[in-house]
Amino acid sequence: MPRVVPSQIVAAIDSLFGPSRGELNVDVIRFAHRDSVRTLLLLLRQVPDELIAVPFADYTEYLQCQSSLTSALNVWDVGDQDRPVRSNSGKDPVERIRRVLAVCPDENPPPYPDLAFISDGVARANVQQDIRAAWIDFRSEEWKGATVFATTAVEALLFWALKGRTDVRQSEQLDKQHLGEYITEAERLGVIVKATADQARLATDARNLIHAGKMARTGLTCTKATALTALAALEAVLGHLR
Repeated sequence: MPRVVPSQIVAAIDSLFGPSRGELNVDVIRFAHRDSVRTLLLLLRQVPDELIAVPFADYTEYLQCQSSLTSALNVWDVGDQDRPVRSNSGKDPVERIRRVLAVCPDENPPPYPDLAFISDGVARANVQQDIRAAWIDFRSEEWKGATVFATTAVEALLFWALKGRTDVRQSEQLDKQHLGEYITEAERLGVIVKATADQARLATDARNLIHAGKMARTGLTCTKATALTALAALEAVLGHLR
């Protein structure tokens, strides 16, 4: 079975139902489109779930649109050929599916980095999962999750990069320190360069936005910018440690 990705579904919809459709063109999907609707539903079942990286509200509508198409097929199959496809939103469900998939990636988040320098297998798997979660949340526009997961991964990466060294200051306190201290020590030892350290400090500031007190004082919150800041720090640190 071939791998089906969102951009292929978008192209298939244009082929099956015609291009230049409008989401407000309601009642246009009718019995004559029965085979096309059936084909579309079969294709949608083959799209990997992790590629449907959209906000939850859009994902819910995406599922509702599929349900509308399935209901229409059931009605048509029992002989009611006059009823068009209708959705709860009052919009064309095929076009809504197309628009949701048009913003989805065709590739999974970046593969797990090897991280062979992390000697503890459980810790290594946890860091890999945090990195993957950061990218999944970013593509789903979950800015807080992307910010937190990416910065948490940076902290863990620097901790393990320092843990294996014999020239770390206060090495006995390493387990009790935090990201800011890891950044300073990693820069001092040349584990990371100044530009990477500066980016990691920006990520630290971004993660601090999740603290209720700071949010109340400043009115700031996690945004796409904070997520990008944290992910940039993550990629920069990974570039030194891979």
